[in-house]
Amino acid sequence: MKNKYTLSLLVILVLVYFESCKKEKLETPLVTSVSHDFESGSIGEAIKLSNTGWELYLADDNDNPDLPDKWRNWWYVRMENVNTDSVTKLVLKNRGWPFYYLPVYSYDNTSWFRFSEDEVSQNQDEELIMQKRFEKQTVWIARFYPYTFSDLEKYLEGISGSPFLEIQIPAYTQQNKAMYLLKISNSAIADSLKNRVFIHARSHPGEVPTSFVVEGLVDYLLSASPRATQILKNTEFYIFPMHNVDGVIAGNYRSTPQTENLEVMWFFDPENPIDLTADAVQEVNVVHDYAKKLMTDGGPALSMALNLHASNSEPDVRPFFFPHFGPESLGYDSLESSLWSKQLTFIASLASNYGVEMLESVPEEGGSSFTSKTYPESWWWANFSDEVMAITMETTYGRAGYSPKWISPGDLRDLGASLALGIDDYYNGNIDKSLLMQHKKVEGLRYPDLYPPNDLDELKN
Repeated sequence: MKNKYTLSLLVILVLVYFESCKKEKLETPLVTSVSHDFESGSIGEAIKLSNTGWELYLADDNDNPDLPDKWRNWWYVRMENVNTDSVTKLVLKNRGWPFYYLPVYSYDNTSWFRFSEDEVSQNQDEELIMQKRFEKQTVWIARFYPYTFSDLEKYLEGISGSPFLEIQIPAYTQQNKAMYLLKISNSAIADSLKNRVFIHARSHPGEVPTSFVVEGLVDYLLSASPRATQILKNTEFYIFPMHNVDGVIAGNYRSTPQTENLEVMWFFDPENPIDLTADAVQEVNVVHDYAKKLMTDGGPALSMALNLHASNSEPDVRPFFFPHFGPESLGYDSLESSLWSKQLTFIASLASNYGVEMLESVPEEGGSSFTSKTYPESWWWANFSDEVMAITMETTYGRAGYSPKWISPGDLRDLGASLALGIDDYYNGNIDKSLLMQHKKVEGLRYPDLYPPNDLDELKN
């Protein structure tokens, strides 16, 4: 009998012990972690201030502290074991740009949502402060909707069956990743009867909005709608959708893993500008060689070259362009003013399709400093003068004309579709040039010296 009571007591003690352990486990706070060990992930340092408070320091590309502050912009992290019962506070430190914005978050790294404006503030030190009670313990947070190399390959797989699309791999990056080229054309129509358009995007890897623009453009051209079908009868497109693949994978904002800014590495000899010098890096050579081939292969010469970027700016700044030179009335010669006129005509053609109120005003003149630089447009001008309407388009990350709504991937795809229509109107002459006179800057915005045509840091350095 005594043994029976002893055994019962032992069982009770064991049960009490396990219940105590269970309760202790439940009461032990979760240990939240911040990481970036995934494709395109990036953060410099995450400092835990409390169970629900963090300071996030942005990383320099390739952890190179000698780079300009303005090269520090892209960030993309995963938080695990987040306390869903309390508000998590994240303070974004050492930002390269002072402008307010709304980051994005996701619970599955696929479906993304913007923070609301009442969840994000900015202090006098221009630090961004996010405060939100998350619904799940694992959450990804990023500067903008991510678009990785894997996203590109998944997208290409989905459209690969189109009869109007040829996916090429002209070459590989320094880290042996495919550099895809999309040729979009109606092969039933002789190439000699078509216009040729050349486009490249993501030279700066963190400028992700341009990938959604490219998707919108491509989707429209492959849609087989009556207008798209007509466009492909008259025009063929050559598109490098992701120029700096290695930088995208590494989670860089501006450069390759070798800290190369591809935008300014179109090095050429002024005495023989058609070829690049030995200083040009592999990814630049690939795009250059393809462009050169299209200009010299006996087919119709390229007549348009678009360089797609995304600009850091105040939330209400809309997409804009970097046109070059200006009118003869300001002292430019006939070829220079011809290129200026073609560029303004193209901007007007996009405005007529995307909305006049959705684009920034054009400057009085674009200037000629680019002719002594090593941008893609510098190479186009040195070799083909006004024969090629070469221009940079900058999308933006904020409300971008959609106020009070903040721009989404769907909106950027709409911009891409409008780009297809604008290109067609440009070639067909269906343009109301008076639209250019209606472009107005948004009242009350800070347009700093870096805003075109006085850019010193943002795009062209």
